[in-house]
Amino acid sequence: MTTPMHEILIVGLGAIGRVHARVLEQIPGASLVACVDMASASLQFRGQPVPVYPDPAQAAIHHRADVVIIATPTPTHAAVCDQVAAAYPSARLLVEKPAAPTLAGARHMITGIGSRQPVDIAYHMSFSPEVDWGLRIVTGKEAELGPLTAIRACFTDPYSDQPEAAAARFGSSWIDSGINALSVLSRFTQLYDRVSLRSLGPDSWSAFEARITCASTGGPREALIVTSWHVTDPAKTTTIGYESGATLVMDHTAVAGYLIQDGQLTEFFGSDRTLTRQERHYRALYQSWLVNGRPIATAETHLHLHELLLRPAT
Repeated sequence: MTTPMHEILIVGLGAIGRVHARVLEQIPGASLVACVDMASASLQFRGQPVPVYPDPAQAAIHHRADVVIIATPTPTHAAVCDQVAAAYPSARLLVEKPAAPTLAGARHMITGIGSRQPVDIAYHMSFSPEVDWGLRIVTGKEAELGPLTAIRACFTDPYSDQPEAAAARFGSSWIDSGINALSVLSRFTQLYDRVSLRSLGPDSWSAFEARITCASTGGPREALIVTSWHVTDPAKTTTIGYESGATLVMDHTAVAGYLIQDGQLTEFFGSDRTLTRQERHYRALYQSWLVNGRPIATAETHLHLHELLLRPAT
């Protein structure tokens, strides 16, 4: 089967934009034709310099692109998407998660711009190798494990010593990491509604607790999600308990997974250091979305995840 060819533009050459570029070097058929960045940035792709322009309109004068990746700070996503859609009205857009820091912004992108051209959100963690592994394990042992009974997700980053800079880039720990937790959980169960969302501690901690109702064959269950910037090191773990007493643990920072049954480790997944955690996550996403041609999610699913994330707390 012939590998599809893609001419790609990246908007935003910060840390995450450069992760996208490094991963795309490994994706068959991917060609990075240009980048957009307001700073005097430079980038090489497969050993060759990539032209960088100050805005999408300038890039469109010189380059075609059928895929545009938006990797700018979260608060800028909606405005940048408008610029990209005007310059590249036929391109598929891949926007870093979450789509926007407000529900109005997310709706504008997903159902507004998305009604005219394809818009997807890069839920990289939900495509990570340990998540794929965990899903295969629990699907293969469904009868043995029984219904899920408990879900705990804790996602933390050490940003409390720079809360203003982190907020300018990410919004809050809930906006930045809550979408990761939700997208991972959505691969294991249907998410119904957000029961509660509360802030914990001082604003600089950016710590939150959310409770989400979700489906189980034993009846609806409640998932607990905790996000925080008040930590020493990053840590991201999802734990799912089952009626049989089994526990599935996915360590997203280590890219590792464990299934514990009857007090013993019965299944194990790990990885080496040849690739970074983020590169493993994004490579799996691009393999599925760009190479295999599988949609990341429907517009309805994108919108539902953002409603769970961004609906005002009551």
